[in-house]
Amino acid sequence: MHSSVLITDVSPRDGLQNEPELLPIAAKVELVERLLAAGVARVELGSFVNPKQVPQMAGTREVARELAARGHDLGTAEPLTGGSRFTALTPNMRGFELAAEAGVRHVRLVLAASEGLNQANFKRSVADSLADLSAVAGRARASGVGFGVAIGASFGCPFDGRIPPERVLAIARELAALGADEVVLADTTGMAVPTQVAALCALARDALAGGPALAIHLHNTRNTGYANAYAAWQAGVRSFDAALGGIGGCPFAPRAVGNIATEDLTHMLNGMGVASGLDLTALIDSAQWLSAALGKPLPALVGKAEPVYR
Repeated sequence: MHSSVLITDVSPRDGLQNEPELLPIAAKVELVERLLAAGVARVELGSFVNPKQVPQMAGTREVARELAARGHDLGTAEPLTGGSRFTALTPNMRGFELAAEAGVRHVRLVLAASEGLNQANFKRSVADSLADLSAVAGRARASGVGFGVAIGASFGCPFDGRIPPERVLAIARELAALGADEVVLADTTGMAVPTQVAALCALARDALAGGPALAIHLHNTRNTGYANAYAAWQAGVRSFDAALGGIGGCPFAPRAVGNIATEDLTHMLNGMGVASGLDLTALIDSAQWLSAALGKPLPALVGKAEPVYR
């Protein structure tokens, strides 16, 4: 087997946030527990945002508390070493405070590399978002809460077009200086191509050497997501975001749909001899459950085809 990878399943957050069907808290808890049972090492359990802006994220606090009540430890492990660790998206100080109150001990902060998407999503400049993140990072360090940061539109922006790699790298270095334990290069609207991914990941790997882990968050909006995942793996990335069933998208960007699917990524990695620790059969079964819960077919393909690399 080649060196192992960590897959963070983001379906309870990025996966659900663009869905019209609002899942009840019990279904969200079941989704998380199904992912854990399938061997997923880390789950992004939701985001602490205003539910008026992202209705599907209502109840994230209750999800966290119910998971704790069921015996799931919400505390942090060593960064990116596996184990059932949870994280949650917190876009601002208020979101961080709500996550900490709910007992979540690792969070993901977020900003965009482009001014256009940052304004659409956060109503502020990238410089202002960095200043906000600095304040949240300080609070996190003081509270003993681990944090990573996702850089949205790292490969392209629907408003601003292609993003210069130097801009992404400069932001990544600032995040490392803030004490982030991971930096996530996010292809928010699925604009990346493999050569671009390979080049930026190689540059970011060198820029962050000895600092935070490098992760990648890919969408399959334009059918390049899995080729991009392979390119990232070849460039040395060993931490990937994916969503069960391939659901997801950004509600603040036009036509931004479809994370790469956890089960499809697992199939590819299994065929390559790369250890993920995930049970593909359990993932496929859970995707079928999620499809029924959402009342529609899901984009992932592995569950529709046999045989697969288990």
